[in-house]
Amino acid sequence: MKIAFALMVHRTDDERVAFQEAASLRDCGDEVDIFSVADKEMNREEKMRWMRERLSSSDYDVIICDTPIAVNVACQVRNKNRGTSIKTKVIYDITEWYPSKKNLRGHSFVQTIIRFISLSLLSFAAGCRTDGFIFGEHYKSFPFRYLFFWKPMSVISYYAPLNKIKMIPMKESLQSNCTFYYSGNLTSEKGFNRVVSVVQQVALKRPSTQFVLKIVSSQVPNVRATVPNLTTEHLNWMLFNAFCDTLGEGDIFFDLRDNDIENTHCLPIKLFYYMAAGRPMIYSNLKAIRKSIPEFNTIGCLVEPDKEEDIVKLVLSYIDNPKIYRNQCQNSINLSLLKYNWEAIKNDFLNFVHHGV
Repeated sequence: MKIAFALMVHRTDDERVAFQEAASLRDCGDEVDIFSVADKEMNREEKMRWMRERLSSSDYDVIICDTPIAVNVACQVRNKNRGTSIKTKVIYDITEWYPSKKNLRGHSFVQTIIRFISLSLLSFAAGCRTDGFIFGEHYKSFPFRYLFFWKPMSVISYYAPLNKIKMIPMKESLQSNCTFYYSGNLTSEKGFNRVVSVVQQVALKRPSTQFVLKIVSSQVPNVRATVPNLTTEHLNWMLFNAFCDTLGEGDIFFDLRDNDIENTHCLPIKLFYYMAAGRPMIYSNLKAIRKSIPEFNTIGCLVEPDKEEDIVKLVLSYIDNPKIYRNQCQNSINLSLLKYNWEAIKNDFLNFVHHGV
C-alpha cells in the first residue's frame, strides 16, 4: 500500500509518527511518505496548498492526518479522485485536543468563545468527513466515539518502542548520589518550578547525598545554585534516538504539571519512555494516567502537584529505602516488557490501517 502522513502540527521526526507508525508500515512493505508543515514559515492558506500539492503527487491508498485542517485537505484530494481507480481512505489520528488551551490563549473572553465554537465546528466537520479514527488514548476519543459511533475506530496508545531505549542498570542505592530527570517546557503550567523546589528541599534534607537535576528542554533553565550538594545539567532538545539514550541516566523522573481539566484528561507520552527505562516516576495525579495504567502505584507515585511537602517525603522514601526503589525499577521494566510497549500493539495499528477502513 501507499500511505501518506499529513501533519500540520507534528514534525516529520515526531516519535509516534516516524519511529512507530511509519516505521512499522515500512517494515511490512508499505511505501510511506511523511509530509509536515510544522516548521514552515507559511500562512494557513499556503500550508494547505503545499499539503494539497504533496498529497496529490501520488496515488495514496491511505492518508493519516493529525488535525482537522489536515483532514480537510486530505478529503479534498480523496474527493477529487472519486470516479477513478484511486480509492483513498482518510484516517484522523487524534493525539491532541482540538481546540486546546494553546488554541485559545491571548484572546478576550468574547473572542475565546467565538474561537472555541468555530474550532469545535471545524473538528466536527473533520469527524464527518474522515473514514476512520485512531485515538492515542481513551479520553481523546470524546466526543467522536459518540457522534460517529458507526465509523471504524481504534485506540492505539503512546507505548514506547523498546528497541529504541538504551538500558542502563539501576543503582543499588541512591544514598550516595541521585539524578533527577525532567523533560519538557520550563513553565509553571508544566510544573517546572515545582520540580526545582522539590529537588532543592530534598537536597537540603540529605546533605550527604550528591544530587543532579538533569533538564532536557529547548529553553535555557534559570536555576540558582542555592544548595551546595545539588547541581543542574541542561541538555538541549535532541533528536529522538539521542533522547532515548539519555533516559537511563536518570534515577527518578518528574512531571508535576497543573492538574487542570485539560491536563487531567491527557496521557503524557513520555511516561511510557520513562517506564521502559526502568525508573520510578512522580507524576501529577492525572485522571488519564489512572485510567490507562491502573498499576501505576507499583512503578511510581501520583501526587497532588501543589503538595510539595508530601512529594519531598516520597522522594526521600526512595533514597532511604533502597529496596522500595529497586522494586519499582524492576516493576517498571516488567510492565514495559509484558504490556506497555509498541510491539504489543503494533499489529492492531497495522490491521486497522490495512483493513479497518
